[in-house]
Amino acid sequence: MLTQKSIKLSDYVEYPYLIPYIYLDFDIGTDYVVVQSSMIIKPKLKESSNLILQGNQIKLLSISINGKELQSGDYLISDKELIIYNPPMSEFELQIRSQIDPYGNTSLEGLYLSEGMLTTQCEAEGFRSICYYPDRPDVLSKYTVRVEADRTSYPILLSNGNKKYSGNLGNNNCRHEIIWEDPFPKPCYLFALVAGKLTSVEDKYITNIGRSIDIKIYVESGDEKYTKHAIDSLKKAMRWDEDNYGLEYDLDEYKIVAVRHFNMGAMENKGLNIFNSKLVLADSKTATDDELERIESVIAHEYFHNWTGNRITCRDWFQLSLKEGLTVFRDQSFTSDLHSSGLKRIEDVSFLRNFQFIEDKGPTAHAVKPKEYVAIDNFYTTTIYEKGAELIRMLELLLGKEKFFRGINLYINTFDGSAATTEDFLYSLIKGAYLKEKNCPFDITKFQNWYYKSGTPKVYINQSWDSKNSVLNVSFEQKIDSNKKNENIEMIIPILYSCYSKRKEVKPIAEDNLFVLDKKKKNLKINTLPGEKEAPVLSIFRRFSSPVAWESDLSIDDYLFLFLNDNDYFSRWDSGQFLMREIIKNRLCNKANYLLEEKFISAIKQSIKSLKINDPFFLAILLAIPGLAELESLFEKVDPISIYKESLSFQILIGNEILQELREIAQDLLININQEWPMGRGERKLLGTAWSYLSLAGDRKVQKNCVDSISHFSMTVARSALAALKPLDSSETEEASNLFYNLWKENPVVLDSWFAYEASRPNRQGIDVIEQLFSHPKFDRMAPNAIRAVLGGFSKNIELFHSLDGQGYLYMADKLIEVDKINPITASRMVKVFSKWKTYVAKNKEGMYQSILKINKANISSNTREVVELILK
Repeated sequence: MLTQKSIKLSDYVEYPYLIPYIYLDFDIGTDYVVVQSSMIIKPKLKESSNLILQGNQIKLLSISINGKELQSGDYLISDKELIIYNPPMSEFELQIRSQIDPYGNTSLEGLYLSEGMLTTQCEAEGFRSICYYPDRPDVLSKYTVRVEADRTSYPILLSNGNKKYSGNLGNNNCRHEIIWEDPFPKPCYLFALVAGKLTSVEDKYITNIGRSIDIKIYVESGDEKYTKHAIDSLKKAMRWDEDNYGLEYDLDEYKIVAVRHFNMGAMENKGLNIFNSKLVLADSKTATDDELERIESVIAHEYFHNWTGNRITCRDWFQLSLKEGLTVFRDQSFTSDLHSSGLKRIEDVSFLRNFQFIEDKGPTAHAVKPKEYVAIDNFYTTTIYEKGAELIRMLELLLGKEKFFRGINLYINTFDGSAATTEDFLYSLIKGAYLKEKNCPFDITKFQNWYYKSGTPKVYINQSWDSKNSVLNVSFEQKIDSNKKNENIEMIIPILYSCYSKRKEVKPIAEDNLFVLDKKKKNLKINTLPGEKEAPVLSIFRRFSSPVAWESDLSIDDYLFLFLNDNDYFSRWDSGQFLMREIIKNRLCNKANYLLEEKFISAIKQSIKSLKINDPFFLAILLAIPGLAELESLFEKVDPISIYKESLSFQILIGNEILQELREIAQDLLININQEWPMGRGERKLLGTAWSYLSLAGDRKVQKNCVDSISHFSMTVARSALAALKPLDSSETEEASNLFYNLWKENPVVLDSWFAYEASRPNRQGIDVIEQLFSHPKFDRMAPNAIRAVLGGFSKNIELFHSLDGQGYLYMADKLIEVDKINPITASRMVKVFSKWKTYVAKNKEGMYQSILKINKANISSNTREVVELILK
């Protein structure tokens, strides 16, 4: 049982007051900031109710209602709350003057100092560290904000909305002020303030109806040259949202600030997005192709929140996926439309399987709509985001795009300017699509199980062939794969399927048909071509139509057939992944299937011939080995080092078998590899894949080419070279790493990737190397990116982290205890590295267990305590 008090969905009570308007005044001094708030408050209830406001580490200076100062007996103040007794029963004005210390705030929540710049992070509960207010998402107010500061120290003063006034203060103009006004009501978690020495890069966006929007990206001096990609990405997102959803930006200007010390990737504060600098400052020289695409996606994600998150927010934090799942779906669709929908789908599924599916199996598993939590910061997870997006994707598939968009329009028109629930969204979608709920072709209650139940459903598929009537009969059975007691529930599982004739001319018999599994067991009858003598090959869950695992009676030859012939990107890739998992698993169990290996190598060679020119990106993905998390999930007792070594051995096997083909690819691709992104990204992806195989296979020429490429090609090629050399622990690896460091040691954003590389690559010095990274003069202990780089890289250093003496685990525990003292959010997320401890073989299991106990006995934050107790539970 959790020892900390949890917050439960069932306890939700509507806030008894409306606060339609708030005026905030910030007087920024050298040692502290004075905050004055003036709120218009309207009681909702007829009977008297105490006014409860949250506050954390705030010094109260004065408090008054309608201009009359309150006496000590009129209110109660504690570490976490300000309770005002018997406030007026009619509309009144509450004025509070208080003082806060952002300069000593290391949590990166509320208002804090980052390299001389004051900035904010209020989601989820940071606003209570700024001023007394009902810090919950269902209280929406219109904000006017005045900021005053020293002009020299803080020449730029920013907040949400549109600028209404700015001017100098005092006789010598040493201080200045600015007033910002946001005309749209918002919850306090979307409040933002930035003050510092920044320069801006400006552009304009013209909407479809001709409105001009000012775009301003604020960065530190010298970083202006790295903003073009972010601006281009934003303008693409604004156009896409207008063209696809009919949603136009609603303010006069759109501001983005790049911040080095930031816990999140980015924050969608209304009109003033605050971004982790890694997700803004980039070009092809400083970022890889994958990073440029991610920046494009995250820029779009935060922009899309303007409607799905800001204009319509969530009623309470249990509804978090309402805004995040929907907006992830939107940013995934955006990227698919801009680039390749098939390749994007594979990328998203691979991430889901290696992270969210693992989360679903572990002790921190939770529903998309959880029932309770201790610290909401711990629920910004792959389940809320990525699995939440998959639920929206299933709804789009079940409804069809036209009806889906009708439902989205009704949802937006109905709940604009308010706080909604997942049920509000779902029923709006159905009503907009079908006018009446009863016309919906699937059971809405069963679909809601996706929101309410944790775990990954598993579908079992069996086929029987009726040769007399040329009919393929397929039976489906669903079960919930949960870490809890099996529950007798049924889900709505949409299954896209095709099947292929085995005749000489390969062609689909039934293509992209939709079958809905809405019962425990259900059968499908597929009529094939008349006279079909042999059972066709079934292609199921095309485009990964549902976030489930499945087990079928397809034969190895069926998977080989699909790997070579399926016209669905995902299904073809998935067949190859299945075959690779089978080969590696067989080898680990001392049951190597040499015939299967031979057939698979032959299939790879055929794929290289057909794809290396026409679709190099897809070929690179087909050649990628399944992730270690996926491989570990194949075993009841996991030996992480053995799995890692066997994965490398299998790559060496493939590399040796297709050596000549890979050498030709590497040689041909190097000729014209530096095309500007997104052009050439497929070629660069394939080059990196070929280098990895060849380097592992011992090709000395390629290893030398990798070293030479560090300073002569794009960041994508340079990082691909480092990745190819990483497993070797060779002189070339050392030389390449040193070259990379010397090139980028003055760029902290890029240098994070070097810290991660050094922490993750094999070395003979063991944990001493990791400790040296923490004491490195370029390591920034206050930057979450730097901490994640070293500790995240260390956790991927398989033989070091999982060493049988348990020292890797203990070292990680010590470091997380240290991190927790200054940044509980980062520590609580990283402690999940221990969440699979029960699945490991005895020695690793015991070592992890002792390390978790060590963390649990330490004086840790409530954030980290919640996760640790779940892991131990």
